[in-house]
Amino acid sequence: MKIRRLIGAVASLMVLGLASAQAAPGFSTADVNIRTGPDTEFPSVGVIPEGDEIEIAGCLRDESWCDVIWAGNRGWVYSEYLAFEQRGGYVSLPDVGPAAFHIPFVTFVARDYWDRYYVGRPWYRDRDRWYAYNVRPRAGWHAPPPGPRNAGWWRKDYRAPVGMGPPPNKWRRMERPHDRRDHRDDRRDDRRDHR
Repeated sequence: MKIRRLIGAVASLMVLGLASAQAAPGFSTADVNIRTGPDTEFPSVGVIPEGDEIEIAGCLRDESWCDVIWAGNRGWVYSEYLAFEQRGGYVSLPDVGPAAFHIPFVTFVARDYWDRYYVGRPWYRDRDRWYAYNVRPRAGWHAPPPGPRNAGWWRKDYRAPVGMGPPPNKWRRMERPHDRRDHRDDRRDDRRDHR
């Protein structure tokens, strides 16, 4: 019995390691919630600022939500607010699809996900509610058409989620003030340190 448990634990770690190894680097294209499940009913872990780097670990098969890693947090984000750097520009995830960046399709099981990533978090005590919650298909989203994609296919009849603006047609990552460093200030600090 102990050997089976050990084998199961090793297999689980291998799957987790494989999922982490497959995570693709991307960016958020708006200030967007990262949620504890693929539905707006799930609690928010926080808000990812526009332009912040994220890792995309997987997406639902209909590509409506993606499982992401941001600032040490794990959670779910609307796919159309995720972008990748490609050939000197940025492309929206739905325009190219997860396969273009080797992102796997994943399923969501609240019990597994919450027990893996949220033990000890304030909302974890309400886990029984979320274990029993049935995730609904996302309102206003339709799965991608089969075959090759035309950029913007998902924008026809698109309705932005409540409280959000539609994603920009052409997004580019802007340098944020806290990304810039004034090296003159660094030299001034160095002089102060050497006094």
